[in-house]
Amino acid sequence: MSLFLLNACGEAPPRPGAQVVAPEPPAPAEVVDPKADALALAKATDAGARLGAALKGRLTQAMLEGPGAAMTACSDEAQGLTAQVRGESGARVGRASLKLRNPTNSGPDWVQAWLTANEGKPGAEAALSSEVTTTPEGRFARVIRPITVEAGCLTCHGDPAAIPPPVKEQLTARYPQDAATGYKVGDLRGALWAELPVKPAAENPAPAPAPATPDPVAPTQEG
Repeated sequence: MSLFLLNACGEAPPRPGAQVVAPEPPAPAEVVDPKADALALAKATDAGARLGAALKGRLTQAMLEGPGAAMTACSDEAQGLTAQVRGESGARVGRASLKLRNPTNSGPDWVQAWLTANEGKPGAEAALSSEVTTTPEGRFARVIRPITVEAGCLTCHGDPAAIPPPVKEQLTARYPQDAATGYKVGDLRGALWAELPVKPAAENPAPAPAPATPDPVAPTQEG
């Protein structure tokens, strides 16, 4: 084959004055620091445990004072406790459910996906979730723990026909769009979640131990 034909089959040279666009360089490979991942995951886990302990302590006390106090603890005081844990830990934390009572407790997409995947399961069978993942916004440690319905929760979250009329009246007044009833003991009520951005290990010291509270998640119902 002649040199002429070889040249004719190749790329045509750029025309004089034409702008040559250089190819974009490949995206840099993600740098993963296992120590930073582990520390962020430990802090996210700790933040979730602290929120669970705080909510359980207040709700347990409020239930002794009556259903009205318990509703106030779930609807009003829980938001303040959540904000306090966020401020102290630097993590985003919260509660979420597919059957909301308080619309402000709608979780982020990744929590909603977990709830959907575990919908219909007993709380004891809902899988704990603990992972570090990369998103367009960066790398995050994420933790989800199931909230399981206990007997004391049924006064406000059980069969609507069995909820005492005074409680039902308060629920209707506080939450006209309430969807958080019809549960039985052992049902999955929702999720307690925490999320923390991964930082270099030097900027992300290990957390102090959370307060010792047995089973901090089960009674911390989404309000």
